[in-house]
Order: sequence, then C-alpha cells, then structure tokens
Amino acid sequence: MSLRIGETAGRPYRIAETDMTPAQADLVNRIRTGPRKDLPVNMEIWLHSPEFAEVANRFAEYVGHLAPMTRRVKEITILVVAAYWNSAFEWFWHERLGSELGLTSEQLATLKTRQFTRFDNEIEQAAYDLAVGLMEKRNVDDELHRRAVRVLGHQGVSDLVGLIGLYTMVAFSLDFYRVPVPD
Repeated sequence: MSLRIGETAGRPYRIAETDMTPAQADLVNRIRTGPRKDLPVNMEIWLHSPEFAEVANRFAEYVGHLAPMTRRVKEITILVVAAYWNSAFEWFWHERLGSELGLTSEQLATLKTRQFTRFDNEIEQAAYDLAVGLMEKRNVDDELHRRAVRVLGHQGVSDLVGLIGLYTMVAFSLDFYRVPVPD
C-alpha cells in the first residue's frame, strides 16, 4: 500500500553515520561533494546495499543530471511516475520543482489526477505522451513510436525510459519504507 498524503507512519531506514561501513561513508561523501550536493532519501535507503547504491548513484547522476533533456522534461516525466505510483513523497518533492520550472497549477493538477495534460512544447508533449504510454497504457502504438523517435531521438527515448525506471525504483523504495511527506 502506498503512503498517501496525510499519513505519517514511516519505517526506519536511516543508517547513522557512525554505523556506516567505509564503502557507505565513501559513497555518501562522494554524493555530497558531487552534482547533487545532498543525499536524497532514496540513496539513504539504498545504502543498505552499498554495491547497489553505487550503481544506482551512477545511473541517477546520468539520467537525472547529465542526460541531454531539459529539467522541465525530466520533471514532467518524474511527475507522471509519481502520480502513477501514487508516491506522496515523490510527488511532494517534484511538484515544487515542476512549479519552479513554470508548470502551471492546471498542468500540475491534471498530472496528479492522471488526466490528459497538454504542453505547448513539442518535446515536452512527446516525453509526456511516451511516459503515459509506457506507465498508464503499457503500450506505445506505432504513431507514438514514430513521433517519439522523431522528436526525442533514439538516445532521448532511451534516456527517458531510464528516468522512468529510476523514479519507479524510487517510488517503490519510498513505499516500502513508508517515507512520510515532510511537514
């Protein structure tokens, strides 16, 4: 069961820095001195498996920060994933970022309720349509496939699929530990 807005019961997941193994402490230090600066909650969770956390961190750095997509395209995609999995914490965090990037309150509302959302930018619309096709419909018809490849390119499609996969893992991890939305 996903944690819904208003629920506060969380499960322990944090590892005290004094209890970290050298591998865990080293990864935390590299994340804090890297492009993100802060240790995201999902990485705190994944630290329980340092090898997985190491691989997931490199993957997250690429699809989240280095992949050649605009921040808005990334946030639209993440919000589709958060709404699909009803991930309250993920939605809480990324709704604010989407708003800061100019997503309107109407766009955010339709994304949250999983209704069709219109974007004026062709790339944003293609990314949204592809994310919805993969998440909601679990089908990419021939027309959407052609449009996604034409607008996003094969690399863009691959990067977007990776971003969807990453934030699905994040949603699952947050759900497993019932990470509450901050007050």
